[in-house]
Amino acid sequence: MMVFELFVIALLCGALVLCVFVSVHDYKYRKIPNKYLIIASLFAISVFIAMCFYLPPAKVAKGFFFSLMGSLIGGMLLFAPYKLKQVGAGDVKLVMVFGLFLGLKGTMLSILVGAMVGGVWALGLAYRYGGLNHMWHNMKFMARSAYLSGFKDMGWDLRSEGVIAMPYGVALSIGCALIAVEQLHLYITRLLAA
Repeated sequence: MMVFELFVIALLCGALVLCVFVSVHDYKYRKIPNKYLIIASLFAISVFIAMCFYLPPAKVAKGFFFSLMGSLIGGMLLFAPYKLKQVGAGDVKLVMVFGLFLGLKGTMLSILVGAMVGGVWALGLAYRYGGLNHMWHNMKFMARSAYLSGFKDMGWDLRSEGVIAMPYGVALSIGCALIAVEQLHLYITRLLAA
């Protein structure tokens, strides 16, 4: 059983390394490089392949299935915000890679935590640059137009001159890192207790 914990720890450490690289690059350049995502995906898949040599194939297949489900559902959850131009394609791909590392439940939790981090960050930026009044006006406009159109017209583009862009990949990475650290704590504690 200790072998399983070691592989999970390897996956969680890989997720943390990815989060660091993505956060630094996205913060500096407002872009998430595909090469980071490809390398991380290959690492996660290689961990699952290595698992096959030490664990029953059925257990590995089940774990890989949950990772694929995390990847697919994570991508689907960010697809609507992507279509509404609220997040970039790199953010969607990033969450899909998180799915390989964290599985279904971990990916959903990382999206939730990342959204909370992003929301607090956005409010801080709006306060710092005096955009809270503009944000409040936009929220009223969106609610009113959605209601009057019977929730059919929801394709707003509220970007304006001088808007402050926020690298959302950083918020998503913080969410993933917090979930990964919490899981690492659980698995390392379990490993030391064995």
